Amino acid sequence: MTLVKALQMIGPFEGLPYYDTAVAQLYVASGKGKRELHGAAYRIRNAFAAYQYAVNYGKADIA
Repeated sequence: MTLVKALQMIGPFEGLPYYDTAVAQLYVASGKGKRELHGAAYRIRNAFAAYQYAVNYGKADIA
């Protein structure tokens, strides 16, 4: 995986809190090798997806 692909993976989450920190983490991971970058990209994407789901649907059942 390249850095460009990793940044494209988290691109839809731009504007969420800590997006800039996530980009910085990807830059650091890219210096450690492809395997580290791949793992970091998927962990960050999953964390952002979970956060977005919680924000959008977390309080829907409380009425």
